[in-house]
Amino acid sequence: MTARPHDLLRFTGCAALDGPVPGWAATILATCPWAVVRRAPHPPGFVPVGVRGPERRQRHAALVPVDAITSLVPPEELTGRRPRYALLGLILTAAAHVLAFELDGAAWGPIGGVGFELATGRPATHPGSDLDLLIRSPHRLDRDQAARLVAAFTALPGRVDCQVETPSGGVALTEWARPHGPVLTRTTHGPRLLDDPWAPA
Repeated sequence: MTARPHDLLRFTGCAALDGPVPGWAATILATCPWAVVRRAPHPPGFVPVGVRGPERRQRHAALVPVDAITSLVPPEELTGRRPRYALLGLILTAAAHVLAFELDGAAWGPIGGVGFELATGRPATHPGSDLDLLIRSPHRLDRDQAARLVAAFTALPGRVDCQVETPSGGVALTEWARPHGPVLTRTTHGPRLLDDPWAPA
């Protein structure tokens, strides 16, 4: 099993996680044993995950053994599903058209609260929620294309926050859309400023 950042994992439950678990997380995992893959160093046989609670401040970082994982859902598998709120569904549909026009064939999908809700069926959004998106981009994304995507997303009737997954790590689309300059890249070993996150290490 190859788990990548932003994938959603279902696992056998709270007891599978390493170390102590906050009470709120234990309560959540008793009925919804899901977590999102995070970017962090980890020993062989384990996957770093984040457990999310109903409040933004409720996030718990942990490791889950690979053999405790029962299913994996990448963001790309969620593009055909629709959030429970009509406006978020409208924004997701519009964003899909934008991405199909600018990045034909690119792998992408919803992450954040919308992605969690679509994968698990557990409510995680409200009518004013942002739409968080991930674009998997193993090949260099042109900065002009990035700027066009940002402009198109800005015109939608709600906030779209898009991350680009590069060979070096995660980059905010809005940063890469700037004409030049290094971008903050979230790597396994922490944030780095890189001129080109697609350049060979």
